[in-house]
Amino acid sequence: MKFYYLTDESEKSLAPFFSKRVLETVWAAVAIVGVFAMVFWSRQPLAELIAAGNTPTIFFLVCAATLIVYCYVNLCCGGGEMVRRGYYMMNYRTDKPTHEMEIAFYRYGLIEFILHTIVLLLPFLPLLSLAAVSSAVSMITFIKAVSILFAASLLCRLSGFLVYLFWGRSSTLGYFAARGLMILFVLATLFFAPVINPLRQLYLLNQNPDSGSDLFAIYTAFVSFAIMMLILVNNVLVSRYINKGEGSKVQG
Repeated sequence: MKFYYLTDESEKSLAPFFSKRVLETVWAAVAIVGVFAMVFWSRQPLAELIAAGNTPTIFFLVCAATLIVYCYVNLCCGGGEMVRRGYYMMNYRTDKPTHEMEIAFYRYGLIEFILHTIVLLLPFLPLLSLAAVSSAVSMITFIKAVSILFAASLLCRLSGFLVYLFWGRSSTLGYFAARGLMILFVLATLFFAPVINPLRQLYLLNQNPDSGSDLFAIYTAFVSFAIMMLILVNNVLVSRYINKGEGSKVQG
């Protein structure tokens, strides 16, 4: 089996790892986080903040900015919005079946999503590390924060792919549905289900990492369950599409 997501930049691939558009988007996202960090960076020395009993918040702020842009990039990648579209596709709104739809999900799409989500996280790590050092965040807290970012973004990636399987990448309804799912999880849950909100978990880790262990476990369990359900549903839909295509070939 060929891993087309590494080389194929046509509309047959949802989001090639090293395509120009994907790279430009992720570096723009890193730049946004960098500017955000510069604007809100504390001018007061860390020792003075700790002596005054204040907890530095720059780590939470950088993590929050990273969460939003990182999830959004993965949502777009999962929905196939990062592809370089040809002249015919742009003008006639065609939507060719992608490799992710034509190859078994567990053997291709799932591997691609996990690997690409990790790859897209790497450019943010220097900024996250710098913010962690400036906020005197422990390594364990840093790892927990990174795991929250990764899991939330993988969930958005799978959600984007689910929307793509239902509506394709040219649907206005699908466009808004995907963003609605992200807003619901990243922002809206802060008001009606704060225990599963990633922003709140990041804030608790920054403020007092020892006090939120139980809440972090609940959050991890919920997100893990949601990811597993999305994997199962996406696998069923891809398998149905593959079987339908094979049935059409037999009838033909």
